[in-house]
Amino acid sequence: MNARAFDKLIERFRALASELPDGRTGDNTRYAMADFALSAFAVFFTQCPSFLSFQQNMEKTQGRNNGRSLFQLDCIPCDNHIRQTLDPVEPERLFNLFDDLHRAFDQAGLLEAMRAVERTRLIALDGTWHFSSQSKNIHCPSCSRLEHTNGQITHFHSAITPVIVSPGHGQVVPLRPEFIQPQDGHKKQDCEINAAKRWLAAHAQRYSTGNDTLLGDDLYAHQPFCRQAMLRGFHFIFTCLPSTHPHLSVSGKGGAIYSRRWMPR
Repeated sequence: MNARAFDKLIERFRALASELPDGRTGDNTRYAMADFALSAFAVFFTQCPSFLSFQQNMEKTQGRNNGRSLFQLDCIPCDNHIRQTLDPVEPERLFNLFDDLHRAFDQAGLLEAMRAVERTRLIALDGTWHFSSQSKNIHCPSCSRLEHTNGQITHFHSAITPVIVSPGHGQVVPLRPEFIQPQDGHKKQDCEINAAKRWLAAHAQRYSTGNDTLLGDDLYAHQPFCRQAMLRGFHFIFTCLPSTHPHLSVSGKGGAIYSRRWMPR
């Protein structure tokens, strides 16, 4: 992505973030909602946890900062202020940004260039935690729970984060995520699979091109999900563990299951 395209993306992000609901009351409204959202994005974009403090110090000493030039930040709030302000905002408010990225990459020809063998588009599915706590006081009703053998409980939030991948490309294209809810199940497989089924139901039509292959680990290599993938028009390649698919393992090394398109000839 060149500098001009990046600037346009940030402008679009600022426009979306400016419309986020603002739950603040009183006179403490020095920072715009867009400044909170873009400050949080800057930390993840640069993958530098000290980014905000560094930029704040630069602003104090030099009267300017990279956050303003790169991310169009008018002001940079402190970490706690960002968390307190953004935590109540529903993530779906920014889902259109995923669509903007997808559209921009498509128009630039990147998605076509990322097609793999037999011109298929590879979409990797995986679940990831984006919050965890073992404190008895730091959790919420939307947290999932992991009970350890020693009696300790980990509270966490997780999501399915599909991305378009391609051999030879170091970057991926993120697609709309699907958040895993506590009611999805107590076992990891139940939670992730139920969320993945919701993702298929909600977004298959949005992302299907008629030649798309889902990639996933052993959690997805079961008949109900494979059937859902095929009904939604996707091919699939899912790995299999010897412990769950002993009839497919070779010398205890596991294997993979394929949709009909990828069956060895």
